[in-house]
Amino acid sequence: MSLSSVGRSAPVLLLFAMAFATSSVSAQDGELPPLMYDKLLKRLDELESEVSRLKAAPAPLATATHDPNNGVQRTNSEYLPPAPGYFPEAGLMAMQAAAGTTPPVAPAKPKYPSVTVNGFFQADTLWFGQDAENKAALANPAAVPPFNGDLQDGAGFRRARLSAKGAVADNVNYFMQFDFGFFGRPTFTDLWAEVTDVPVLGHVRVGQWKQPFGLEVVSSVRYQTFLERSLLFQAFDPFRHVGAGFYDWSEDESTTWQFTMFRTRNDQFGNDIGDNGGWSTAGRVTHLPWYEKNGDRLDYLHLGVAYWHGNPSNDKFRYATIPEAYVGEFGTSAAGSSKVGVPATAQGTPPFVDTGTFLVNDFTHVGFESLLVHGPFSIQSESTLAAVNQMLGPQLHYWGAYSQASYFITGESRPYDKKTGALDRLVPLRPFIHENGCMQGPGAWELAARWSTIDLDSANRNGGQLTDLTAGLNWYLNGYTKLQFNYIHAMLDHPTLGNSQANIAGLRCQVDF
Repeated sequence: MSLSSVGRSAPVLLLFAMAFATSSVSAQDGELPPLMYDKLLKRLDELESEVSRLKAAPAPLATATHDPNNGVQRTNSEYLPPAPGYFPEAGLMAMQAAAGTTPPVAPAKPKYPSVTVNGFFQADTLWFGQDAENKAALANPAAVPPFNGDLQDGAGFRRARLSAKGAVADNVNYFMQFDFGFFGRPTFTDLWAEVTDVPVLGHVRVGQWKQPFGLEVVSSVRYQTFLERSLLFQAFDPFRHVGAGFYDWSEDESTTWQFTMFRTRNDQFGNDIGDNGGWSTAGRVTHLPWYEKNGDRLDYLHLGVAYWHGNPSNDKFRYATIPEAYVGEFGTSAAGSSKVGVPATAQGTPPFVDTGTFLVNDFTHVGFESLLVHGPFSIQSESTLAAVNQMLGPQLHYWGAYSQASYFITGESRPYDKKTGALDRLVPLRPFIHENGCMQGPGAWELAARWSTIDLDSANRNGGQLTDLTAGLNWYLNGYTKLQFNYIHAMLDHPTLGNSQANIAGLRCQVDF
């Protein structure tokens, strides 16, 4: 037996000897009380258990451990007991016991910065039919090349986007998105950073994003019911601009508010120059008078109002819109020494109504929006009024409106994001997926119809009037795949050439991730 072992066992042996001596004396005298005898036996049992525990060998160290933070398989050398450490409060060197020491925890993977990659594409095919009057109304001999008004069938990628989003701190988020299918190739869409939970203001954002005006503007194009937004969109909505603003919502998430200041115009890369004004402000307030969720069914009413006031940096402005359908291609300039053509100009579906560019001091747009969802049925409507102060003429007044209805024959309800006052992703109740050797579920099927109108005739600046009637059928295979069909009947009232009509049929395949 080693000296250290004797040292550890001495207290135990001493207690055992004392207990034996006491027992012997008591036996000789014949006066050992029963209660004391029981206590001594109990104490002996406890001491024997303690001795057994001290003699037990320590558990062997694991040869390999999996770190859930980063998925790297660690070797046992990284989990050896720590080296001897100095404890100044004890005033001496202390050896940490090798046996029974908890292995050190591997450093956690840094939480920030974080990143998530997303993207989506929309592949479209369109067919056009026109009467002779419509071709004459759309003809533009001054275009390069000259346009005879005959709309061309076509196919292409309406949008093809990649994005990265995440956070660099607990209260700082970012988002970057580029479009490889739109003008610019690639085009800057959303590029912003925001600081959250700012006192009074709520959440403060700086960069380029969709300015707060209209339900169909702030809602993602991935979740829209039709191929294109309504006739109001291109003519009256500010959409993406470079600026700064803040947004927030009430504690019960029934009310949202947003306010921004931004440049009135910019190119496809977010740039704008000009020292003659060129600034705008916009704001939006929404409210849910009621919102009920019963299982997968939603019932709610959304109401909202928004404004946009601004002036352009070059004192020029234009109101125009396409007929809720677009397909085009890029023309090719002369090839250089590399013999590779570089895309120069875009040719595609032209505006049906257009005021042309004219001089403007400032303008104010006011918009109203509503959305009623009753289970699988929904009605959505918006209207916009525009007051424009010309430099060389009277004040102009333009307006537009749309109403649309949809019905999910498979029972889904239109989702809603209460913190942004916008539409959200629809997930079919029974997705169309392959499972157990056969197809399961029909996906989600939606029937939709829309009436949309715009009037750009006012005083001395007349751009025409256009009304669209659209019927749509959507098939959501799952929450990330959608097929759409639209039939559009466009009725144009040209300011000089009178009435004409066009018919458009379109198909879209959309996948996002």
